[in-house]
Amino acid sequence: MDYAQVANVASLVAGLLSAAFWVVAAIVKAPVPPEFKGKPDDDYWKCAVIDGGELFGTLRLQSKWNSRAAFAAAATVLLQIAASMLSA
Repeated sequence: MDYAQVANVASLVAGLLSAAFWVVAAIVKAPVPPEFKGKPDDDYWKCAVIDGGELFGTLRLQSKWNSRAAFAAAATVLLQIAASMLSA
């Protein structure tokens, strides 16, 4: 296996990781505090419950997973550039 093939395989793995991280970012929800479990969606004094998750915690989790996905996507592009340069 030459370096171009290694870069292609690494690019594939990074691309798959990026896709997986973005799917996680799309579905992740922060748990609501115990005193708000079972309460309907609303903006309470201590937290905002939206779709069964705590809003600000969910936004923090989505940001974390989106950052990971962006880094993996950037690695995918860089590996594809390296693979094309190595195969020339």
